[in-house]
Amino acid sequence: MSEPLLQLIDLAKTYRLASEKPFGPKKLLRAVDGVSLAIAAGRSFGIVGESGSGKSTLARCAIALEKPSAGEARLMGQPLGKASRRELRAMRAHMQMIFQDPYGSLDPRQTVARIIAEPLAVLDGVSRAETAKRVAESLEAVGLGAADGRKYPHEFSGGQRQRIAIARALITRPKLVVADEPVSALDVSVQAQVLNLMMDLQQSAGVTYLLISHDLAVVEHVCEEIAVIYRGRFVETGPTEKLLAAPAHPYTRALLDAAPKLKVERPPAAAPDAPTAPESGAGCAYAERCPFAQERCRAEAPALRPLADGRQAACHFPLD
Repeated sequence: MSEPLLQLIDLAKTYRLASEKPFGPKKLLRAVDGVSLAIAAGRSFGIVGESGSGKSTLARCAIALEKPSAGEARLMGQPLGKASRRELRAMRAHMQMIFQDPYGSLDPRQTVARIIAEPLAVLDGVSRAETAKRVAESLEAVGLGAADGRKYPHEFSGGQRQRIAIARALITRPKLVVADEPVSALDVSVQAQVLNLMMDLQQSAGVTYLLISHDLAVVEHVCEEIAVIYRGRFVETGPTEKLLAAPAHPYTRALLDAAPKLKVERPPAAAPDAPTAPESGAGCAYAERCPFAQERCRAEAPALRPLADGRQAACHFPLD
């Protein structure tokens, strides 16, 4: 087997929170807790979870926008954490990010052409003529015209702004694009257009996606594989179609039951609440909310273990 394009090995990220009292002890929040994954080139991998579950932190650590507290991220076999500043700058050409808010991620004072061309600064020796050519090609790739490069972001709709953000991410011809909630700020009528565009670009340019979302329908539309994250840990992973058709973890089923876009009838399960900061303890983090929890769940934290059809679940008593 060929080496994965992106590999995360026991990645963890801990934040020190402000103390509740003056001079009191500061609490630690383990936003990502020992996550491992591997994505092959040309594939799409989705990470799904509630707000506060660690999705965006994981995405930023995956492309070295934040330094992990433990573990490491590797791009094309190269550890990002051990790369020098110069080496990391060169590697940035191979990894780009699409941010959630198309209104806040584009500088309103810059023309679209300058916004899209900005990532080319990491490449040495790119002439002005080559830059102009790449900007025009990127705009055309996302369904806009070369003349749109002379305009400013306020002249475009939300869907068009996200297309501009995608064009910016693609101008260095990256191997990996991390998309953090790329359509959550858009109208439902525009979401499908942007997602279809991302899929078309994957086929034409061979882009590999790490897609972060709270919407299972979005991930189902784009990704071949899914990982469900809860309190910084993967609780279930596997091929998208098989995982969504028969979830093995109670949390995954709760997410599915809470998603009205998925037209699948399932028995009701406990509706998910907003996750809180992980507490130190030996048991399963989901046990306090799980309707199927038993004494073993409260005493022993389950590890991801293989199930049928290439799936894995961190559950002592997986669902049938």
